Amino acid sequence: MLADTHQSRLAHQIELEKLFSKNQLIPRIRQEFLSCEEIDFPAWLQEADIPQSFGLDLLTQMTLHRRATLPTLVGILRHHFETSKNPSQETADMLLKAVEAGLVDWSAVLREFVVCFTLSKDVEEELNKFQYPLPMVIKPRTLHCNRDSAYLMSAGSVILKNNHHEDDVCLDHLNRVNAIKFSIDHDTATMVRNRWKDLDKPKIGETRNDFEKRKRAFEKYDRSAHKVIALLLQEGNEFYLTHKYDKRGRTYCQGYHVNYQGAPWNKAVVQLADKEIVK
Repeated sequence: MLADTHQSRLAHQIELEKLFSKNQLIPRIRQEFLSCEEIDFPAWLQEADIPQSFGLDLLTQMTLHRRATLPTLVGILRHHFETSKNPSQETADMLLKAVEAGLVDWSAVLREFVVCFTLSKDVEEELNKFQYPLPMVIKPRTLHCNRDSAYLMSAGSVILKNNHHEDDVCLDHLNRVNAIKFSIDHDTATMVRNRWKDLDKPKIGETRNDFEKRKRAFEKYDRSAHKVIALLLQEGNEFYLTHKYDKRGRTYCQGYHVNYQGAPWNKAVVQLADKEIVK
């Protein structure tokens, strides 16, 4: 019976990691445009004489940003023309061609590019839930070197961002904290409202548009966090959080929706699975 339970949780962990891999944000959005059944974007790009890689990157970035200025898009996309004499001008010319082809809109009033095509609601929700690694529902793998990962199906680095090195770091500590089993405090998660600071009114000097963006970002995060929590409860409400070092050697919990180092609500939601009375 115990072996069956372990195999079941192992299968669930592998499935969750596959979902995360499938839903890495930019590759997944590109693939949605590439394989769209309603509109043949590759054919559209070919007809408009726009390189496919540039066109797909443009559609992807506009899906993410919704609106973007000319300097922003030129900065993001100019690498497509880095071998030309003037990459920035080449990028700007191609953006004009994309507007003329109807791939994006240009607002003369706002002086910004405006998105024309967005993802379906179900794909957006899936991306929001799975674009970040989820807590593990089985005990993480033991780390043996700086390139190891606690997850079953991915490699990486035990050091955050682009600070990887092969010098000695205390892997024993990471293995100890990775092996701590957590659970969700259901009452807190469902009965206490999540809040972020400064969402009641715009900050000093903040535009109404930027304030509304912050509010929408919080609402999107909050919905996704509750869905991830519901998933963990469904998986038996026992999970593990993985950890990494930053370049100064400080330990950071690798959770986005569920994290005991996050905002007050996030900290309150996570509790130890194996509880003891402190005397």
